[in-house]
Order: sequence, then C-alpha cells, then structure tokens
Amino acid sequence: MNHATKILSGLLMAVTLLAWGCAKGSTQSAEDASKRISLAAQLEEKGLYDEAAREYEAALETPGLTPAKRSNLYYILGNLHYEKKKDYEKALANFIRAKHYNPESPELQKITEKTVVCLERIGRSLDARNVLSDATYLAGEETRESSGKLVAQIGDRKITMGELNNEIQNLPPEAQKKMGSDDKAKLEFLKQYVQQELLYNLAKRSGYDKEPGVRKRAEDFEKALLVQKAYQTNVTDKITVTPEEARLYFKAHKDELAKAETQSETGKTSDTKQAILTDEQLFEKSARKIMRMIQMEKSAQKESELLEKLMTSDKVIIFEGEFGK
Repeated sequence: MNHATKILSGLLMAVTLLAWGCAKGSTQSAEDASKRISLAAQLEEKGLYDEAAREYEAALETPGLTPAKRSNLYYILGNLHYEKKKDYEKALANFIRAKHYNPESPELQKITEKTVVCLERIGRSLDARNVLSDATYLAGEETRESSGKLVAQIGDRKITMGELNNEIQNLPPEAQKKMGSDDKAKLEFLKQYVQQELLYNLAKRSGYDKEPGVRKRAEDFEKALLVQKAYQTNVTDKITVTPEEARLYFKAHKDELAKAETQSETGKTSDTKQAILTDEQLFEKSARKIMRMIQMEKSAQKESELLEKLMTSDKVIIFEGEFGK
C-alpha cells in the first residue's frame, strides 16, 4: 500500500468514527430527553409541578431536538403552567414558543385558544381580541348574518336589523308588541343586546366556558331543554281532544263541574241567589277546564306508555333491593 493510499484510508476511517460518534451522541441525547420527559410526567402526576417544570425545561436543552418535538414540549410545559400552576404569564410564553417552532402544529388551534385566555387573564384584553380576530378558524361558530341594515358593530362583528328582530321574537308577546311600535324601546334593547355580547365575548376569551362548574350547569340546562323537547314531541304534540270526547267527559263529570262552578260564583259575589245554569251553559263555561283535564289524563297515559317502552328498549334495571337495607 503506497503512502497516498494509507492517508486516504486513514481519512475515511476518521470520518466513519466521527459519524458513528455523532450518531451515538444523538441517540444518547434522545434517550436522555425521553427519560427526563417521563420523569417530568411522573412528577406532574404526583402534584410536584415545579419539579416537573424543571425536568421539561432540562429536556428542552437537549441538542438535536426537531422543531416539532421542541414545539410539543413547549406546549406540554405551557399546559403545566396553564392548568396546574395557573401561572398565565409563563404559560403564555411557552405557548408562543410552541407556535414559533412549529406553526403547523396539530395543536395550533388549542395553542391559540389558550393564548387568548392567558392574555385575558393577565389583563391584556386588546391583545386577546387581536389574536382572536386573526385566528378566524378559532371561533368554530356559525356567523350570524341576517338581512337588513347595519345597526351596530363590535369589532368586525356586524349586527343587522334582521338579527335584532330575531332576538326580539324570543321575548314575551307584550314586549314584542312594544318593540314594534316604540323605536326608543327597540334602541334600548339593542344596547342591552350589545352589552350582553360584550360580556359573552369576555367570558369566552377568559375561558370560563371550559371551567367544570360552568360546563356542568350548561350541560344540565341543555339536558332539561332536550327532555322538554322529547316530552313535547312524543307526548304533548301527539294528544288531541275531540268535541265528542269533551261532551262525554262533561256527561260523566257534570255534577262535579256544577259544584265547582257554584263555589266559584259564590266566591265572586255575596248574592245568595244565583241563576241556575242549563247544561249547555255549564258546558260552555267549563269547556276550557274540560279540555285541560282530558289533556292531563291523556298525557299521563301517553307518558306511561312511552317510558315503559323506553325502559324495555334501553334494558333498564333498577336494583330496588339496595334501598331500605
């Protein structure tokens, strides 16, 4: 082997050893980072949040972390400060770093949502609104655009006369009538509606909708609405009372209805002499009560049939023996 060949062979061996050493160092670094992350998760689970944060920070100092891995670690550390320590300034800093290292992160929407909450919690409402405005995908809500002229605007959010009229239709009939004839009352309602929207936006930016107590109350309210809707659709709306049924009920309960009518009239006047009603007059005066009583009886029967059917189809078992022990 000549001198030039020996030199070339030595250089190749040196490059190979260097590459092997780098690969070994990289593998070792990755293993160290994984161990620190695992330890941090265990510390967090035990409620040792400061110690967990230090381990995550140490893992972030590992050489050779990919941007995606670094972004994910910053997001985890941000969540630790956000959810466990309630340190919104540190959480905000880590969420910003997470987005910086991986703008295409699969957690980007959550990062943005929590960034908005952090900004709101540390008193930077304007910055929170700007972030919220820029992240058009964040809201996840249907835009409420209705026909009609523009009557108010909250940032980029436009409120039209059509939207206002839709809200007015949710009011009691007396209030709707007043709004239709009194422009001042309608303007006052618009101002109240805008104030309500401002408070709602503040609550959303502050993350109150994600607090367990608020979510529980919202779920309970939704459950009550759905139960009411199910009852109306499957019981109330399926009940009809025919004139023939009303007549039959009247004949079967005529004496009771007459007695109730007499007592009602006695309470209204001190005159002991009262006109005797014919059957037709008594029927006319008792018609609404008759209809209501028949509807109640039919509702009770329909409800019983529905619940019995559901108990069977949903395979309900009630362990009565567990009570009264």
